Amino acid sequence: MTARENVHQLIDNLPEDRLADGHDYIADLQDEDTTLSPATTAAIEEGLDDIRNGRTISLADYRRARGL
Repeated sequence: MTARENVHQLIDNLPEDRLADGHDYIADLQDEDTTLSPATTAAIEEGLDDIRNGRTISLADYRRARGL
């Protein structure tokens, strides 16, 4: 079985409520414009810098601070 045939079989076997997820994922794979804007790149770098320098909080603390 080819990879294409295998993908078709997987899609055919997806539950109806997951088809939209499959569609979105495959559509993302076809998107050739994967260039990030300078603002997005800067935001990612800022976040990574925060992580490297320990400026993080736990998920539990985040939820508690926001009343979640």
